[in-house]
Amino acid sequence: MTLMLDIKLDTAMIRDWVAEAGAIAMRYFGNVNPEWKGVADPVTVADREIEQLLHARIRATFPDHGILGEEYGSEMLDREYVWTIDPIDGTRVYVEGLPSWNITIALLHQSVPLFGLVHMPMYNDWLYTDGDDVICNGYSVVNQLAQAWAADSYIFARSDINEWYDIRFTRIMALGSTASHLSYTARGASVATVTHDPYIWDIAAGAAILSKQGGEFRFLNGELVDFSKMDLTRPIRDLIVAGHPAVTERLIPLIRPRRAPITHPAW
Repeated sequence: MTLMLDIKLDTAMIRDWVAEAGAIAMRYFGNVNPEWKGVADPVTVADREIEQLLHARIRATFPDHGILGEEYGSEMLDREYVWTIDPIDGTRVYVEGLPSWNITIALLHQSVPLFGLVHMPMYNDWLYTDGDDVICNGYSVVNQLAQAWAADSYIFARSDINEWYDIRFTRIMALGSTASHLSYTARGASVATVTHDPYIWDIAAGAAILSKQGGEFRFLNGELVDFSKMDLTRPIRDLIVAGHPAVTERLIPLIRPRRAPITHPAW
């Protein structure tokens, strides 16, 4: 289907791009020698090849659009439309041979996420916006966002969340990818996603999808995240709670920053 904006956005074409990217990732999966940009922050040849591929596809199709990618930086960020690319969100789990990594692409309009797609190749799992619809593996999942929780409900959070925050919620899961967390939250599998210090390419696709589901992003102080006021090149230095408004309102009071971070010693 085609999403009608000021531009024509062919979601089938974009899925084809991402399927190509997924084939690259699968070719290297299980046989990569990562470089390390920082502690627990690897990059692989697959990350670089995928970003180059998606950058080339976007530039050929939308020559007047800006592009912002995790590995190769930005160009033309002053444009009305800007694409974000996270070639492999969850590179650490990718390197470790775990399956929950994904390829994420999003389109921003005046810095606000408008279109988003998250693809997990190991599961052949697709979630993306199509106009006002949200499609999960060929089926509409509109209105499936969780609006309450039960005794067995869980939230997603970054694996290092306990270092910085005390969350009084019994069940917390971590898949190693914020985009995967947001994807599962958007389809109602989890109650909410909690993350901190993300870059825009980590959350743009999830933000676009959640907005179609009636969801929201809030800072720990309760303020709504205003993407239009962000510096797209810098991390968002705060904790963010994403989910249905009825959920974020109840969840935020259960999260408290630690006075000092918890660390575990290396053995």
